[in-house]
Amino acid sequence: MLPCRRSTPKSSVTDPRGFTVIELILSVALITLAMAATSGMFTAGKWHMQMQQRQVETTQAARAAVDMIVRDLRLGGACLPVTGDFISIEGTNNGQTDSITTRTGLTRPDLSCVKTAVPTNQSVSASSSVVSVQSTDGFSTGMTVYIRNPNGEGEYFKVTSVSASPAQLGKSQTLTQDYPATSGIYAIDQRRFYIDSWSSPKGLLPRLMLQIGDNPTQPLAIGIENLNLQYQLQRNCPPCDVVDIPANDAEWATVDALVVSLTARSDLPDTSGNYYRRTVKVNVKPRNLLPK
Repeated sequence: MLPCRRSTPKSSVTDPRGFTVIELILSVALITLAMAATSGMFTAGKWHMQMQQRQVETTQAARAAVDMIVRDLRLGGACLPVTGDFISIEGTNNGQTDSITTRTGLTRPDLSCVKTAVPTNQSVSASSSVVSVQSTDGFSTGMTVYIRNPNGEGEYFKVTSVSASPAQLGKSQTLTQDYPATSGIYAIDQRRFYIDSWSSPKGLLPRLMLQIGDNPTQPLAIGIENLNLQYQLQRNCPPCDVVDIPANDAEWATVDALVVSLTARSDLPDTSGNYYRRTVKVNVKPRNLLPK
């Protein structure tokens, strides 16, 4: 009697034939499609992150730039006359690229105002090359100062020299009038903001410029393309008249507050060539324009 033999079924895993050409082509096609889909998702995600980063950077640039302007405007008139002819601000209306100039009194390290006056027993001749003062502490050559007559009239001149004994400030220009004893003299910090453009490797870029006194202008922020200002007058209140620019000195003297609108744009455009833009708008009241 012969022993019983069991038959073992053939397994497809050990099939010596392997994969067919069609199966290999299908496998490669599926892998290619999966890689293409993954690559597309990665590219889209990367682009989305880049655009979000540009939006954040543009927003931060707009807020930082307007904060700097607002800070100087709010300090405008500090340590300076609040009555008479002196006005701490002036500007130009150029559509969406206005300019604004603000003036603040300089301070010493102890934060006291840099100011003095003509001694009680002396006066200042319009043609004189020196101005006698009570003290020269805090004043320096090249500084712009404002001399104010007790009647409220005044003008600017540049300090050419400083003498502590006798206390005198030198000047090269002829004043428009003589100034009597007790006329005030104030050190001025003048700042002008305006929009300019810059030919960069990425093309023509807008930027916010800052000029301090008569010094060379310096770029303050790249990508700031619009600066628009409006002026609220102490007239027909409430709600008070708002104008794009005061028409004359009389209107400048009635400015009560400013509306500052600034627009920043992204460094680069999106795939459609469009820039991301962010506009910040604030109201600000300069210091010496507070109700008197």
